[in-house]
Amino acid sequence: MYRRNWRFLTAALAFTALNPLRFPPPESEDAWMTRVVLAERWWTDELDRSVSGLSYPAVLNVANLATAAYAVLAAYRRRPRRTAVAGAATMALKLRFVAALVRRYDARAANS
Repeated sequence: MYRRNWRFLTAALAFTALNPLRFPPPESEDAWMTRVVLAERWWTDELDRSVSGLSYPAVLNVANLATAAYAVLAAYRRRPRRTAVAGAATMALKLRFVAALVRRYDARAANS
């Protein structure tokens, strides 16, 4: 059954807001998601590069924005299959973007 439930929305938003506060900083940089965060910081702070634009991998985030907007529109219009496909595409684009950043970050660290 596909329906809207404001309590689920509230719970999801609360989880999203509180999740970063619930966990301590990582003890090492071995975990892939830790390297994702470090790679994004390296990309934006040290290299002064944008996470959006027409160069690779930033173009993946531009495509991700359009795909996520379509997923929200499909959900609003109550189209569950389209919502699911667009949601999966959004996740795939984001994972591809961060994987590209991590590869570059790891290569930089290996060459140092």
